[in-house]
Amino acid sequence: MAKASDKNLREEILTDDMRKLMIRMSIPAIIAMSINGINAFVDALFVGQLVGQDALAAISLAFPLTMLTNGFTSMIGIGTSTLLSRAIGANDLEVQRKSFGTLNALSLIISVLLTCLGVYFARDLIAFMGGTGTVLELGTTYYRITMIGAVLRVFSVAANMLIRAEGKLKEAMIMSGSTAIINMILNPIFIGVLGWGIAGAAWATVCAMGAFSAMNLWYFFSGRASYPVNLYGFYLERKMLGPILAVGLSAMMLQIMFFVQQAVVFKSLAHYGTERDLAFMGACYRVVVMIVMPIFGFVQAFQPICGINYGAGKYDRVRNAFKTFTLNSTGVVLLVWLFLLLLPKLVMGWMLPDATLDGNDLWNYHAMMLTLPLFPVFFMGTTMFQAIGNAKAALILQVSRELGLYVPTLLILPLYFGVAGIYVSGVPVNIILVFVTILMISREFKRLDKEGLPIKTRG
Repeated sequence: MAKASDKNLREEILTDDMRKLMIRMSIPAIIAMSINGINAFVDALFVGQLVGQDALAAISLAFPLTMLTNGFTSMIGIGTSTLLSRAIGANDLEVQRKSFGTLNALSLIISVLLTCLGVYFARDLIAFMGGTGTVLELGTTYYRITMIGAVLRVFSVAANMLIRAEGKLKEAMIMSGSTAIINMILNPIFIGVLGWGIAGAAWATVCAMGAFSAMNLWYFFSGRASYPVNLYGFYLERKMLGPILAVGLSAMMLQIMFFVQQAVVFKSLAHYGTERDLAFMGACYRVVVMIVMPIFGFVQAFQPICGINYGAGKYDRVRNAFKTFTLNSTGVVLLVWLFLLLLPKLVMGWMLPDATLDGNDLWNYHAMMLTLPLFPVFFMGTTMFQAIGNAKAALILQVSRELGLYVPTLLILPLYFGVAGIYVSGVPVNIILVFVTILMISREFKRLDKEGLPIKTRG
């Protein structure tokens, strides 16, 4: 039974001052996502410090492969959660009631398939990413173990998105943040104390995801959802699958395209550079994650606010929310970005204690970090299109970034600049992408101003 405070949450999202709403809902999300970013950084730190540079290179190769799992998880979680947010705004009780059961059915089917394929093809995939010798063996071990826990990852992350979709960012982020803390505690125990090496890092992740799954199940079965939930149903109905998969495909493509980009990056590094370059790039990506995670905190608060207001027909608040969240997330990112940009030797030294950074390393690091403050515009734009059900626009943004811009640039620049060309590729791509995003968002707002009607994308 929903509490009175839960019932008032919808009205608060529809009527409260946007800045106050953003602060109240974003802070817990930013804290939890920052913990997750630190967790990814700490993973690399423990592996680099306790196992060695080859192990760090191995998890760096495996990291893009996890984007495949994350892609399908996003397809299920974002597809279902955005549909749920619009249903809450529109008071569509049937969709609300069946959302959890639909997510369960999709999670079970897809995660079992991913586990079987991931475990069987682990070695081939790491080799495809450029792994050889010791790095190949370590990467295969790490990736195979993480794929054993795919069913836990897919369900827990997707189910947590449903909790965020109703506007309960605090509850969702307590669970997410607790999972990251559990992982950080288990890492040194499994890697160092028990002596499991790189396998310990993988098992720490699996165990943390098991705890995450238990917390999400407890939330739903203890009746804490603010909307009606059928706990025991498994649904694969066309009228729900259509909008879920349409929006979910755009969310999945963000992860899949990132995998494609990373595959090209690490294959290029393997061709133009050395295993040290693989480890250095892996460490750089961990720093990027630390910068991007606060953006995702704002994004996760923005999605239910945008979706619920859109479902209720309050398009002026959708516009207001986009502007408020984009400007404020950019400000926060700038603070983190400046710190990491000014202290590269300190930051990278935590993960690569035996490495001596030369002038080329510092140039590559700064090139990779240069345009990161532009990311909030892209992520907020993509999230807005997903939240309102405009899957086509979200998909165009994501595919154009990776296949249309990034991959061609990654293939061309290293021919002239070697390893440095790989790092600098993101600079022109991100600048162009921001202009494209702003153009598409402006056209969407003009459409809403002119027609006053939502785009028909619900099947």
